[in-house]
Amino acid sequence: MERICLVHGLIGALNAPEILQPFAGRLSVSAPDLLGYGQFADHSTASLTIEDQAQHVIAHLEADGPVHLVGHSVGGAVAVFVAGLRPDLVKSLISVEGNFTLKDAFWSSRIAGQKAEDVEQGLEDFRADPVTWIKGAIDAPDELAIRLAPEPLSNQPASTIKAQATAVVAATRGPEYLEGIRKLMESDLPVHLIAGARSAAGWDTPDWANQLCTSRINIPDTGHPMMIENPQRFAACVVQCVVLSESVAHDRRS
Repeated sequence: MERICLVHGLIGALNAPEILQPFAGRLSVSAPDLLGYGQFADHSTASLTIEDQAQHVIAHLEADGPVHLVGHSVGGAVAVFVAGLRPDLVKSLISVEGNFTLKDAFWSSRIAGQKAEDVEQGLEDFRADPVTWIKGAIDAPDELAIRLAPEPLSNQPASTIKAQATAVVAATRGPEYLEGIRKLMESDLPVHLIAGARSAAGWDTPDWANQLCTSRINIPDTGHPMMIENPQRFAACVVQCVVLSESVAHDRRS
């Protein structure tokens, strides 16, 4: 069975059973917490970089070998670094509205510029009213989205959110970041792009990325948190990317 690794974004994680269950029997899935999150919430993030996060994911992957790497939002930037640093561990790269430019990091840019106490207050406000928070991304959240909303908000301290936001802005502001993505896309590595149909227009994907990618999927009736809005369809799209990647790899070997 093919293996995938889900790399989460700025807030939360991707290891809720409701997100993982639709992959059962089709793909073997891991969804590790990044540094400063979940089981690593006590890890110092004082000088955190996206490369630190990438090395953390690499350490997670090294035990079991190559995977299809799926990065969501800020996790997409982490996945790009993993693929650049250790291409031997990445069978394909699946960017789920992963950061391309600072336009994608508009929220991170705002948080990075805030005082620590303001980020803390903002997180406390969201935790007190998680439904309002999730409505910022889903206009009409269903029962599942409302039930899951408190979990990502509790998975990290405010200091991690600010450190991760600062790290992704620093990592993606220079031209070398986009150059690295283009180099990956021009290599033999299959690279897939997945977006929610409602949020796709706001994803600052360069024209060359849409042309060079192995596939591009816009999931109907979803936005940025598509794995919460429609876990089954999200899983099906990831499976589709993995199957296509394996087919491409087979053709190249033949």
